[in-house]
Formats: sequence, structure tokens, C-alpha cells
Amino acid sequence: MKKSLVFIFRPKRVFKLLIVIACIVTILNVIWDNLRPGEFQPMPHSEPPEIARGEYLGWEEVDQMFRRYTNARVVDVDTGLSFAVQRRGGTYHADVQPLTSKDTAIMKIIYDGEWTWRRKAVVVEVGDRRIAASMNGMPHGSGAIRGNDFRGHFCIHFRDSKVHQSGKENLAHQMMIWKSAGKFREMVATMRPEEVIEVFFTAIDQQSVDLAIKTLDNPSNKEMDFLKLLDSEIERIKVQRIRQSGGNFSNYLTYLTLRYRDDSKDVEKRIELRMNETPDEGWKLQGDGLEQLMDRKASVEVLLEGTFDDDDHCD
Repeated sequence: MKKSLVFIFRPKRVFKLLIVIACIVTILNVIWDNLRPGEFQPMPHSEPPEIARGEYLGWEEVDQMFRRYTNARVVDVDTGLSFAVQRRGGTYHADVQPLTSKDTAIMKIIYDGEWTWRRKAVVVEVGDRRIAASMNGMPHGSGAIRGNDFRGHFCIHFRDSKVHQSGKENLAHQMMIWKSAGKFREMVATMRPEEVIEVFFTAIDQQSVDLAIKTLDNPSNKEMDFLKLLDSEIERIKVQRIRQSGGNFSNYLTYLTLRYRDDSKDVEKRIELRMNETPDEGWKLQGDGLEQLMDRKASVEVLLEGTFDDDDHCD
């Protein structure tokens, strides 16, 4: 006689079982939510944490690993595009050339199709090391690699690198290195008010609105939009001098030389800016007062201390 199993369907027991399972799942979800790392929740006017894409290494150390005739790969932080280079020289920074015409073409794409002295944050990959760096996009001087369609070389700076011509560090290059190393806000937080003002205008000069915004005190959407408009109007801007106004650390008279787009004349302006000392991020620039820069008329005569780009030529 065959044996058979008979399942008796009891709705009440099934219902109780489902309730127990639901309770267990709920408890497990609560435990998981409390144990897993919390996600970044931005507060008003806050920004996500900066990302360290490259090591913040000094020039003396880099000089030993990125020697002459060593090949490397340069990765642009903003676009992610990369190209191969070879170091050909340089005493205080690396003078490099693209390896092939394809590498030159990629570099030109990174610079929106035109050669310029503008600095860009990059990562230099040498062997298994990724190093925070800054490059300019202007072929100059001599170049010995044939067939790469690049007339001359260009410069890559690292922490503590200097310009060959002046023997001094270049602020614009160092700012891009901070960006690549994820240290921009950290470096700015230790600066005096005058230094923060110079960093702000250097960022505008380099068409780096993202860095300029980081120097503002709780920037509103309106102020951020204004900086983008300002970037579209100004071709070059250089700080000539900064001095306190009214004998306090909040107000500063800033003397500037500007070159507006579609205008070959340089304009001298004096504007008054306000600074605010924050508890966590040091001195920050107030957005009011910047609208004066939209007026293309000169407001004061400034004795120029140097033309644009003079401090970046390395030959």
C-alpha cells in the first residue's frame, strides 16, 4: 500500500508565518542601515569632499623617478582624457613633449582646440605612481621628437616646482596641483585674506570657475551664475596689489589689470572687497563687490608690474 503525504492548508498559520518573516526582514534592514557607512549628505552651500587623484609629491622626489627620456602618461583631471609624453629636460620642473601626433591631437582637444598658457590640473603616471601635477598648453622652446606635430615642448609642474626664467613658484600651477591632490580647500584655509583674494582672481584668470567658487563665503546660486558670466566676459585678469581699507581685516582695496574678450586694450580697475573669517575654512571672500568687474571702463591708473604670461615662460 502506497504511502502519501497530505498537506493541509491552514490560512491562519500561513498569515502568522508571513508576519514573522516581514518582522525579521525589517529588523535586518534596521541593523544594516545602522552598520553601513553613512553617505555624504550635503548641507546648503556645501560641496562633496575633494578627491585625491594623485600623490602630493615634491619636485626633488619626482625629479628622481621622472628622469630625462622617461615616458609617462598625462591624465587631465577635468575630462579624463590622457596622452603619452616623454621628459626631455627641465631643472626646476619637467619639460616634456607628446610622444606621437595622436598624443598631440588629444592634448589639443583637452585645450578646446587651441594652444594656450592656461594651466590645467593633471595626474602624471610614471610606472605604478600617480602624481598630482599641473601643465600648460603652449608649445615653446625646442623639441626633438620627430613626427609628433608639436613644435617645441610644454611644462609640467609639481609641488615646489619653479619657473626656470624667474626661479619662483607659479601660483596658478600650484593651485592646479592642489586640485589634483585634493588639497585645494585645505591650502586656502591656511591663507591670509590677501592671499585668498589673489587665489580667487588667479582662478578666474585660468578659467577655473570651480576653484574660484571654493574661495567664496557660502556662495548662492546667483553668485555662482555670476562667476560663470564673469568668466565669459574676461579674457585675462591680474592682481597688481592689495591693501587694507579702513584699518581692519575685512575690507580690501584690490588693484587689477583686466583684458576683456573682444577687446585688445588692457583696463586698470580698483575694487573694494570684503572678507569673512570662518571657523572651519579660514578667510572667505564675500561675493558683493564683484559686479564692478562687469564695467569695462577703467577706474584707476595702475603702474603695471608685468605683462600677462611673463611669469610662465620657462626658457
